Amino acid sequence: MSADNGIYIAEFPDGFRVIHAQAIENLYFYEEGSKEWHDTIDGYFKESKVLKTEKEARKTAQEMNKKITDEYLFTEYGICSIGFFNHKF
Repeated sequence: MSADNGIYIAEFPDGFRVIHAQAIENLYFYEEGSKEWHDTIDGYFKESKVLKTEKEARKTAQEMNKKITDEYLFTEYGICSIGFFNHKF
């Protein structure tokens, strides 16, 4: 059985955000810049804390990964940086 989960770090104009999510490939389903694309990004990242530096984001991701792996045993994709998204919240 696939867990299809991971810890994802993304950069936005306001800073870095870190989430634990499944089916992250949904971010790439809609055409970049479309309403649906923006809505999908909001669905994944809107409630996440904004971090100023990549170093802070990586530390947060490591802490999140430890908590998840302690609870669920593993994350299928571990910690992944998924790039910059030109999206404003």
